[in-house]
Amino acid sequence: MKIKELLNSIDSFAPFFLQESYDNSGIQFGDEDAEINKIVLALDVSKGSVDFAIKNGANVLLTHHPILFFATKRITKREKPLLYKAIANGLNIIAAHTNFDIAENGLNDYVGNLLGIKKESSLQPAAEKIYKFSFYVPRNFADSVREAVFNAGAGKIGGYDKSSFNVEGIGTFRPLEGTDPFIGEIGKLSKTEETKVETVVNERNLRKVINALLSAHPYEEPAYDIFELKRSVNFGIGMEGVLEKTYSLADFAGFVKETLNARYVRFVGYPDASVKKVALCTGAGSSLVESVASMDVDVFITGDITYHTAMRAREIGLNLIDVEHFDTEKFFACAMEERLKEVLPDNIDIMKFEDERSPFEIL
Repeated sequence: MKIKELLNSIDSFAPFFLQESYDNSGIQFGDEDAEINKIVLALDVSKGSVDFAIKNGANVLLTHHPILFFATKRITKREKPLLYKAIANGLNIIAAHTNFDIAENGLNDYVGNLLGIKKESSLQPAAEKIYKFSFYVPRNFADSVREAVFNAGAGKIGGYDKSSFNVEGIGTFRPLEGTDPFIGEIGKLSKTEETKVETVVNERNLRKVINALLSAHPYEEPAYDIFELKRSVNFGIGMEGVLEKTYSLADFAGFVKETLNARYVRFVGYPDASVKKVALCTGAGSSLVESVASMDVDVFITGDITYHTAMRAREIGLNLIDVEHFDTEKFFACAMEERLKEVLPDNIDIMKFEDERSPFEIL
């Protein structure tokens, strides 16, 4: 399996185009045509993860946080020691950052499941477009062509797949000079029993679905329609949902600390406040405080909360549980391993760097 095939596999469940504008997910350094020896998963490109990958003969290091966020004019051993070492040892580096945060069954969903949150919606829906996709096909070919577009990713609505609506009708056309008609004769009007198939397709799969239609359809010029739908999606930044039972804020903060094996948590709000509906954003979610405050939730779990953000939350009556950035995202390797095993061949060796450490020490 080549690096470019790994990138395509990640793109199938965490499309890189979903990443935030400030992000730099995707390949950081590498040869897209290189064969994969072994993949190491880690939260960060760190001395530990780079050394671990090299020691274990891996040629791919897949991390959550990109090592290249901004334009880099030069790479020297002194200024960029980790990147220099990785490059010198032929280590291909890939990042799946905000695209994996946003993706359905990505990092936010993984941590939410650990905490027992039954997801209802995302805090900030993804910008991925959804299209209504319709095509016309001779009646006897409807089943095979419909199955081809389903296999390419069309027809998925929530927990259902292979969804479509089908209408029988009569198609008309006249083949002109230079064509090679599957049905009919050049210069003569043809009338054919056809099926109109209507389905839906996400933006990430649109090109694949069109190609599948063109490959499977018997006509040399298949007719199809694409319309953008104004429909919300159930994935995006963060998540909102409900717990199985009601906690006090203090007890729930303790539960979060224990479940995530966090070294510490801090909370803003009255300790006895009732908690049932929860908002979550792994990593840093302080920019969402104002929007979450307008939602019907009892507490917002996130990280990197500053003093002034905490004061603002208290002022507007939003309960907060502040967990260190590292302690909500250290699950990246486990979450990514689950998704990769769904799409990669069984012979691809995947290892997790399990000696991740926060850069902070607690006294």
